[in-house]
Amino acid sequence: MSLLQNLTYREYQHALEFTLHRCEIIGRLANMKIPYTNTTKPGETLVKALDRAGFSAAAFRKLVADSAKVKTITTYYKPKAKIAILVANDRYTHLSRLATPSIDCDSLATLLKNAGFITIKIKNTTGAQLKLILAKIFDLVEADTYCFFFYAGHGCQLCNTKCMLGIDCPTENIGLEHCVTENFVLNAMTKRKPELGMLIMDMCCVCLDRNVHPNIFASINTIEEYTVHKNLLIAYSSQSSQNAYEELQIECSTTINNDQTYELKTGDTDKIVPGASQYVNSLCTRIDEDLDANTLLDKVHEDVEKSVKKQKPTKVQCGVDKRSLYDPPIGDTQALLSRLREATQEYKDNCVVY
Repeated sequence: MSLLQNLTYREYQHALEFTLHRCEIIGRLANMKIPYTNTTKPGETLVKALDRAGFSAAAFRKLVADSAKVKTITTYYKPKAKIAILVANDRYTHLSRLATPSIDCDSLATLLKNAGFITIKIKNTTGAQLKLILAKIFDLVEADTYCFFFYAGHGCQLCNTKCMLGIDCPTENIGLEHCVTENFVLNAMTKRKPELGMLIMDMCCVCLDRNVHPNIFASINTIEEYTVHKNLLIAYSSQSSQNAYEELQIECSTTINNDQTYELKTGDTDKIVPGASQYVNSLCTRIDEDLDANTLLDKVHEDVEKSVKKQKPTKVQCGVDKRSLYDPPIGDTQALLSRLREATQEYKDNCVVY
C-alpha cells in the first residue's frame, strides 16, 4: 500500500498544515528536490512527492520527527553590520554594589558574538565616561546596521525618561552629569539610521523626588530628543513601581529611595550564575531560538511575568519589519572591528571590543 493509503486522516491533515520551510527541511532529509508550485498547501505537494517516490508511512513519520530536531534560523534581512553594546555598572561608590550586571553582560556577549555581532562590553563607568565612549562608538556606526544596546545597573526615572546611573552617582541631588539618559542613547543611535535598533534596560526605574534631587529636575529641558529612523524596539525589565530582580540569595542593601537591591559581599561570587537576573536569564534562554527580534522580546517578557518574583516588563515598538538577531551581515566586519578598537583604546580599562 502507498504512503497516502497508510497515513491516518489526522496525520494527513497535520501534513497539510506544514509550512513551506518545514516541507523544505523534510525534502532535504529525504534527499529530494521538490518544486513547490502550490505554496498555499506545500504539505500536500510534499506528501504526494514522497508517495510517488515510494516512501512508506513509517519512513514519513521518521522524516517528520527528524525535521523537528533540525535547528533552523530564518533570515529576514542582510544588514551591513551588527554591533552589540553591553553596559554593566555594579561597583558603585555611593550606591550599593550590585551582584549580577557584569556577569549578565558576559553571558549576553557570548551569545551575541555567536550570532555574528561585533560585541562591545563597557563596565563600571561614570556618567561622563560612558557618554564619551558611546559617542566614539556611534560615530563609527554606518547606516543599515543592527544596533543592540543593553544596560544593567542602577537606574531611575525622570518624568517619562529612564536614566542609567554612573558609578559616581550620589544618593542625593543627582544631576544629569551622573547619568546617561535613554534619550542620549537613542539620539546617538537613530542619527546613524540603523536598520534595527534595540535598547534594553535591566534596572529599577525609581521615580525621583523633586525635593531630594532638584539639580536634575532643573536640567530637564536639556534632555536630548530623537527621531525614529526605522525599526526600533525598546524594552524595560520592570515598571517604575517595581524592582528588577536578581536570582540569587545574598544580603540585601538599599539604594536611592530606600529600594531594596542585592549587594555583592566577599564570598558571594559562587552564588552567582550566568544570566542571574530574571530578565537576562530569560533573554539568554530565548535568544538561541529562531525568532524575530520583536517576538523574542514578547517571549522574554512572558517568561519574566511568570517568574517567582513578580516583575512586569514593558516594550515599545516602532516599525513592523521582521528582523532577526541572526540575520547575516554583509559588510566588512573586520575593518569595522579594527576601527572600533582603535577609537576606544584610551578607555581600555573599561571597554573591550571583540
